Amino acid sequence: MRPIDFRSDTLTTPCKAMRTHMAAAEVGDDYYREDPSIRALEDYTAELLGKEAALFVLSGTMGNLLSVRAQVPPGSAALVSSSSHLHLNETGHLASICGITSYPMATPDGRYPLSELEKTWPISSPGQRPSVLNPRLKLIAIENTHNGEGGRCLDLAYLQDLRCFANARSLTFHMDGARFFNAVVSLGVKPSELAAPLQSISFCLSKGLGAPGGAMIAGDRDFIEEARHWRQMVGGGMRQAGVLAAAGLFALQQNVNRLADDHANAMRLAQGLCSLGLVVDLPAIETNIVMAYLPDHLPKPDKFHEILTREAVLVLPPKGNRLRFATHKDLSTDDIDLALSRIGEIVNRDRRFQ
Repeated sequence: MRPIDFRSDTLTTPCKAMRTHMAAAEVGDDYYREDPSIRALEDYTAELLGKEAALFVLSGTMGNLLSVRAQVPPGSAALVSSSSHLHLNETGHLASICGITSYPMATPDGRYPLSELEKTWPISSPGQRPSVLNPRLKLIAIENTHNGEGGRCLDLAYLQDLRCFANARSLTFHMDGARFFNAVVSLGVKPSELAAPLQSISFCLSKGLGAPGGAMIAGDRDFIEEARHWRQMVGGGMRQAGVLAAAGLFALQQNVNRLADDHANAMRLAQGLCSLGLVVDLPAIETNIVMAYLPDHLPKPDKFHEILTREAVLVLPPKGNRLRFATHKDLSTDDIDLALSRIGEIVNRDRRFQ
């Protein structure tokens, strides 16, 4: 039985055209900044996002690490979403490598409630003298789209409000934009517009964009030069990596607009799951992630996950009674319908035995 794999949008494989670009890539030693394919990718990214410069890195996790370490001194504090990748899924590098204390805050729909920010210690008001006992807050980090909250998008008006909040308190404003272009496509804005309020941004080339690896960070020139230094320190220096950069450039030039197909498939999947009795908040489906909750009459989450796997519908292990489905370029509309058919057989089989 052919698997239909919803575990992540990192599962895609390079298409034939992308492989051709990789094979033809002109390369050089990136330590000497002589890899023309990497330089082309960095220049294209900077222009696309309206920033002075960009840097090719090995992963989104590395991109976040370098962005923080290059801008925020050790001993400082960072405001982070309690459900963010930066806080939960990057091996604790904020503390272990960057030397930063995290203040996690709940972010319903991926957003810090601005009214709560205004009164939250230790950032209650601009100009307030901080206690000598507390680390000085220096960073506010956001995630767009917000994976843990179901692929929700942060729009430009909200980002502008956060930038005003950060400016008033002299905070660095960083975006983990692992799925930044999903937000761009969903919101119908230019990448440079959505990136404008940010001092630094990272995004993955290997998620919905379909490259086999790599990520980018962008910001002003001084920041990128400092990040390049820290990239070397954590082992991210590269040599003839233009073969990978060529895939990233192809992804940015060819695979952004097609993200709309993934979003449409996510909504098709969400509607189908609802019709089968699973609980999905349809208005919350903004991009390529579907959070589905199992009602009590179905098998327990671990058991249901086991049955799904046996029926070749692959998702990550459940969190509570929630399953996450991620659509991507290697899943067609026919795949969505076939997955729904298989899930329907599971649900109906369970009903017969009630």
